[in-house]
Amino acid sequence: MVLLKGFGNHGFHFYTNYESRKGVELAHNPQAALTFYWDGENRSVRIEGVVERLSEEESSGYFNVRPLGSQVAASVSHQSTVVPSRAFLADQAETLLAQVAAHSERLPKPAFWGGYNLVPHTVEFWQGQTNRLHDRIRFRRPFLGEVIDPALTHVGDDGWVFERLAP
Repeated sequence: MVLLKGFGNHGFHFYTNYESRKGVELAHNPQAALTFYWDGENRSVRIEGVVERLSEEESSGYFNVRPLGSQVAASVSHQSTVVPSRAFLADQAETLLAQVAAHSERLPKPAFWGGYNLVPHTVEFWQGQTNRLHDRIRFRRPFLGEVIDPALTHVGDDGWVFERLAP
């Protein structure tokens, strides 16, 4: 699970610990998907693509504008590792916070923490229906050399195509 922190023409940004289970899995397989579900609206969006690390400059820039408590939590939490207790984490955070306060310095971004950008190649919009004939529209990048069947697949903007899928 990630918290989406930004998006634009080049992709979707999130930040995490590179050494966490998620970070290790992304290092071995950079294919990923983001899914957003709105229960009350009976809608979802699924975005699939390739994940790449953001630059150190981008990661540090975001880290530096986070609240101090969030910076401390990222620094002391070796995400996905087993810890003896919540108190253990709280003690580590309190110790680091005291060190930062004593030296009146900015907390540096840990080397094991940073951002990723998911570059999408497929975006699917789903709208649930009471009769179970859900609406599914998929936008995607065409495959290299793919011949588009205009009866099924429509050409969109910026190199995207879109098509309706059966529920």
